[in-house]
Amino acid sequence: MWANLVEVLQGIDTQGWVTVLAAVLAMLALAAAVRSLLPDFNPILDRLRPRSGRAAAVPGLTPSLVAKAKDVDRDDKQREASQIYRLLVHAGFRDPQAVTVFMAVKVALAAGLPLLVFLVWIMFTRVEDFPVWLALVSCCSGFFLPNLWLYSRVSDRKLAINRALPDTLDLLVTCVEAGLGLDAAIARVADEQEFSAPVLASEFKMTFLEIQAGVLRTDAFRRLATRTGVDDLKSLAATLNQTELFGTSVATALRIQSEWIRTRRMQRAEERAATVSVKMTLPLVLFILPSLIMVIMGPGIINIAKNLMPSFG
Repeated sequence: MWANLVEVLQGIDTQGWVTVLAAVLAMLALAAAVRSLLPDFNPILDRLRPRSGRAAAVPGLTPSLVAKAKDVDRDDKQREASQIYRLLVHAGFRDPQAVTVFMAVKVALAAGLPLLVFLVWIMFTRVEDFPVWLALVSCCSGFFLPNLWLYSRVSDRKLAINRALPDTLDLLVTCVEAGLGLDAAIARVADEQEFSAPVLASEFKMTFLEIQAGVLRTDAFRRLATRTGVDDLKSLAATLNQTELFGTSVATALRIQSEWIRTRRMQRAEERAATVSVKMTLPLVLFILPSLIMVIMGPGIINIAKNLMPSFG
């Protein structure tokens, strides 16, 4: 049996191995999609659930233990769902059904992209020549393309917030020092920055509405940092929390925070500038240096080949 298996494996060509690999990737992608849509099973909570209208007879079971088990199960589900939902919130999608829509789009692309590739293929060639590995690769690509788009959108959104945050904090300091309260200053800055920094302005407007709805100011800023996922806003929320706790000046804290954010941005720019020389080494060796050698030494090599080599026969 093993000898037959070895002969079969040796008879598979390169295209066959690519097809097998693509099939395995497609099966893993399909399994991940199905696993994300199925509900989780918790055996502990299943034992604690009431059976036939009354609680299960478990020794030492108390209502507090049942409530604790339910809380643990809910926390596990929230932890698994929050990995995708957190990215969606950072990308600006706050609808509770965003995770469901996102997973539906992934499954739809995984099923629709191979069909589209097949239709394009049969428009130009024969159906019999359609490779199976191309369908499998397109299926995997359709399943993972939404993830790449989501990561790109989150990165662009964070970059826009980081670029507009120092100037926004300067406006906030100006409004507070002019006599406005912090809540009114947030609303005013959100209106002023609506066109120059629409992403940060919308987040500040959301924070102002939460404060008006009764949320504590420190909690509102903490929720702002959680929604955006920006580290500078997390430090801003911690600074305002300490300001609220110790009763220090809000304007001074915001000014120090603005200067610190600018300093961090300058340090990040210097760090990126310092790595440019290292990143340029590979293209310099592969592309620029051969071109320089060809331009500088090319005429000399041609002259040697024309004048000196004939004299050696």
